[in-house]
Amino acid sequence: MIEARDLTKRYGSKTAVDHVTFTVQPGIVTGFLGPNGAGKSTTMRMILGLDKPTAGQVTVNGKPYAKLVTPLSEIGALIDAKGVHPRRSARQHLRAVAATHGISDKRVDEVLDLTGLTEVAKRKAGNFSLGMGQRLGIAGALLGDPKIVMFDEPVNGLDPDGVLWVRQLARRLAENGRTVFLSSHLMSEVQQTADHVIIIGRGKILADAPLQEFVRAHAREGVLVTSPDAGGLAEAVKAAGGTVQAVDHRERISVTGIDAREIGRIARDNSLWLAELRDESTSLEDAYMHLTAEETEYRAGVPTGKTDTAKEASQ
Repeated sequence: MIEARDLTKRYGSKTAVDHVTFTVQPGIVTGFLGPNGAGKSTTMRMILGLDKPTAGQVTVNGKPYAKLVTPLSEIGALIDAKGVHPRRSARQHLRAVAATHGISDKRVDEVLDLTGLTEVAKRKAGNFSLGMGQRLGIAGALLGDPKIVMFDEPVNGLDPDGVLWVRQLARRLAENGRTVFLSSHLMSEVQQTADHVIIIGRGKILADAPLQEFVRAHAREGVLVTSPDAGGLAEAVKAAGGTVQAVDHRERISVTGIDAREIGRIARDNSLWLAELRDESTSLEDAYMHLTAEETEYRAGVPTGKTDTAKEASQ
């Protein structure tokens, strides 16, 4: 179990984590979500004692990380998969980590096999692809057969087979009673993996709830319509008593107040094209985007369709 109480971290005038309180329970997968710069990595680093809290505390199985006698058997973490000496082989790296806790070479071979790295165990880590580096980081996290596993973006760089493997691994660990805490920006993957979500924005907890409960709380009722004639259709729907909200720049609108059958009739009577017409269902991504709409610190501009800026500048 991981418990954070009033956890705060400031860097000068910047507050990265602001009086955060949460508990990560065993036996379930907890997703840790938030925009870039929200405080996820800082929180994870404080859990591992890599950053010292400005205020508050966080414990791992009832103790601060620094007071754990055998930390690798209590919590295994993947925070930075690139934190490996590039000239060491995968097996040499894991053996060096294992030696700090008296872990046998047999266990090293077990985690190499578990993560699919047996065939490349003698290859230098500096020659690994991003996905292979992630697998090596996960192998290191599992080395001590820990009660808690904490993964920061574990599927980064993995192919579809690897993504599925991480999902199944997280579920299996939780089913065995372990505490599983993982962050990811892939909402569809979190929705298939997590039982519970903790969402952070600008250093504050925005939500801490079972995943399905969170999604239901942000559910939308209405009909999603995609049409190259979205503007004209929107006006016709409004005239019929419906309420229209633009969804994005891809000619999609959300309609409430009238059902899909009526919208289809309106489109037919006005000779308007329909590409898609379906009742809306809210996903984790929809709920997350709705909740964090005002919490995104680093927001990109709206695409204009002009992508070759260097060529345009030279003309």
